[in-house]
Amino acid sequence: MAAPVVDGSDLGLVVVYALALFLPGGIVGLAARLRGWCLAATAPLLTYALVGLLGPWTTALGVRWSAGVLVVGTLLVAVVLAGLDRLLARWRSAPTVTTTWPTPLAAWSPRAHLAVAAVVGVAALAGAQVVIGGMRGLRTIPQDWDAVFHASGIRWIAERGDAGLFGMSQINWFEPGTSIFYPNAYHILGATVLQLTGRDVPSVLNAHTALIPGLCALVLAALVRRFGGTPTHAAATALAAVAASALYDMLWRGPLLPYATGVALTPAFLLLVVHLLDSLSLRQATVRGLVAALGAAGLVCLHPAMLFGVVVLVVPCLIQRWATRPERLRREPLVLAGTTLAALALVSSQIAGSLHSAASFPAVDWPADLAWSESITEILSFGHAAPWPQMWLVAPAVVGLLTYNRLGALRWIGAPIVVFGALFVLAASSDAEWVNAVTRPWWNDRWRLAALFTLLACVLVGHGVDRIAALLARLSRWLFRDSAGRLAEGSGAVTAFIALVAFVALSHGLYLERNETKMSINTGQGPALSSLEVTGLSALGSLVPRGVRVLNDRNDGSVWMYALSGTLPVAGHYDGTGLGNTDVSTLETAFNLYDERPDVRAAVSRLGVGYVVVGEGFLRSYSDRAPGLTNLDDLPFLRLVYANPDFRVYRIVAPDGD
Repeated sequence: MAAPVVDGSDLGLVVVYALALFLPGGIVGLAARLRGWCLAATAPLLTYALVGLLGPWTTALGVRWSAGVLVVGTLLVAVVLAGLDRLLARWRSAPTVTTTWPTPLAAWSPRAHLAVAAVVGVAALAGAQVVIGGMRGLRTIPQDWDAVFHASGIRWIAERGDAGLFGMSQINWFEPGTSIFYPNAYHILGATVLQLTGRDVPSVLNAHTALIPGLCALVLAALVRRFGGTPTHAAATALAAVAASALYDMLWRGPLLPYATGVALTPAFLLLVVHLLDSLSLRQATVRGLVAALGAAGLVCLHPAMLFGVVVLVVPCLIQRWATRPERLRREPLVLAGTTLAALALVSSQIAGSLHSAASFPAVDWPADLAWSESITEILSFGHAAPWPQMWLVAPAVVGLLTYNRLGALRWIGAPIVVFGALFVLAASSDAEWVNAVTRPWWNDRWRLAALFTLLACVLVGHGVDRIAALLARLSRWLFRDSAGRLAEGSGAVTAFIALVAFVALSHGLYLERNETKMSINTGQGPALSSLEVTGLSALGSLVPRGVRVLNDRNDGSVWMYALSGTLPVAGHYDGTGLGNTDVSTLETAFNLYDERPDVRAAVSRLGVGYVVVGEGFLRSYSDRAPGLTNLDDLPFLRLVYANPDFRVYRIVAPDGD
């Protein structure tokens, strides 16, 4: 495959995005006494909580969003948490439990921590290579359905400082009575990076996408660590996460960027829950409870569907926890209830917005198109939507299943794996109404469920690699039992290294080429935008006066005009849901009758439309040109002001001339 086009400024952009992702949440986590792997894994989640809450609150107060607002807000939250912790420390609260769980954590040496961190770094680099390599660089425009909405939302917040709950949807739903809510924490952070760097919007969008595989690797490694796993288990899980093709299906299809980010960070919330329940005093429980509430808010502000995934993940963990120590039931449900109430208070506006949108728009129903036997085979073979399975994930996963009893405190992980696998099979193979109802939190979309199943199943894959390494260590100690003691002591580290290297090699470099091929889908020349159409859209910034709206066809790539040039479109997204009986629909169906119909002229005037654009490429091959935008070349009220083979721009003039 061709090498991606990446320069120093691109690498700098990724670094800036990583700092923006980790630093705010890391500062708050440090103030709340989070440390180590827990701090590293939960820092991005806390960052999204900060931007997702501060953005709407400051907008409601009339304060424009900026990086400075994030800095001030982060410091205020950190000071409050640290101050509360110190205040409660003076009360000398008595312990409320006698032990933590799991007890004790597996002892990792400093070298083991560094080794796992190094492997997570390698996994993050491999995942970034897949994303950037598949897209051939950061400047590539991802050309599927959701990308333009996310890109335009980032530019809207960055330019206008409007981080309100209904702000960025005005790009497409701007007429009275058509506003919708969409969770905007992802977009607020992206807007902050855009403000800091001044880069083009597609590059900012893709810089974050390149970080998502690394987030998955880090969070899953931290999960294994927290539940008593070995360094080899944690390292192998991180590598498996960036090898799994289902992860990249969220990043090229759609792309489902806020959802994918939420999926990556859902296990991080579980870390905060366990950290809270392990509290030894009222002081710890109070501060940790607030941090856990922030974590829940971060997930909701990223994507409300994450709440359903959290339930599937957390409940089995709690059942195992309470089954092993029933006396915890006297205290921990109350602690969780208090934290839940705090979280609900923080995100009450987001929940209200979600209910508004759910009531305003019809449910999405993806048709089932697989036989149940085919769907089972695909999900169990890590081969969803691919011509062949990922056998070098399957093999260690089978070993992990055969040695499942050795998972210890992580045995609960099997329950959510089974649940998400079953939901995938149902969504893929049945259109029954009850199936649609059960899978509706995930839009009964098998692709989203496949990602959830696969990433959690990577814990089993890592466990299998760990068991293989342990077997090799025992064999080496037996073979070299007469060797020096130093060799015997180091055999475990050596065999772990061999097992990890073998896993990478046998999986063809963590399935790098396979996954790069997936990431190359919907990039390049089309389907919606060619390079000539991108050139034409970029030219709009100098052709169209600021504030003048441009009529366009929502079926072609012209919906990207705001993200690429800052020019306001009539159709800001491919989705026209909720726009019936509006001025927008009038223009889409009858604009070419402008000189004959007063209602069309009135709609043009009310919307402030001064220009019209037509692009050649359609997002979907079955799309047709909007009826009102056909046969424009000979109309007397239009003047062609820009043209290239794939893109034309017209200015609206009086029917009898300029």
